[in-house]
Amino acid sequence: MNAQSLSALVFYSPNPERLANFYREHVGIPFEHHGHGPIRDHLEAWFGGGPGEGIYFAILKGNGPEGHRGALAPTFLVPELDRSIDSMRAAGVKQVRPAFDLGEGKRLASFADLDGNVFSFIEVKQ
Repeated sequence: MNAQSLSALVFYSPNPERLANFYREHVGIPFEHHGHGPIRDHLEAWFGGGPGEGIYFAILKGNGPEGHRGALAPTFLVPELDRSIDSMRAAGVKQVRPAFDLGEGKRLASFADLDGNVFSFIEVKQ
């Protein structure tokens, strides 16, 4: 069986509220507190649409399954990479990879969030 699409991205953090505030402010993910089913209180958001249209993000307190922290590195599409880089720098966000050309009209730069997780911004020119 092949996967149909990406369903969710889950972060684990010692301080979920702090990490959610970082992504709210710098990326625009509208995290809110939720608790449902067997899942303990956590922060979650749909980004780029609702169920079936966007990507579900969650931040849970602690470590990942079996005590392991994952190496999740999400990439967010931005309209202007240079402007996004300037915004991150002005906010004091650590840049871990300078912008570089991937070819085919794509440029990418990477940063670290408050827990040291790497995330990237990509610009795609058509």
